[in-house]
Amino acid sequence: MTFTPTHVLISRTKETPVQLVAGPQGYWLYTEAEAQKGTTPAFELRPKLGFYCRGHQVVGFSLQPLTVRTATHAEATQLAK
Repeated sequence: MTFTPTHVLISRTKETPVQLVAGPQGYWLYTEAEAQKGTTPAFELRPKLGFYCRGHQVVGFSLQPLTVRTATHAEATQLAK
């Protein structure tokens, strides 16, 4: 699997780039290390239920869309002008 980050998983102390992939009960959140090794992701986002880590519900996490591409695109547009 090629890792292409789509979101940032935010905890109280850390921001981790993740790739959202549709799973059987919601969405799996692959980190770069999990994607390269081909292992099952630790985190899962279930609609209306929240975040789960290895089958146990966890609190204190949020998910934000990755905006780096937007900034890079804006810079490229500015350079083209």
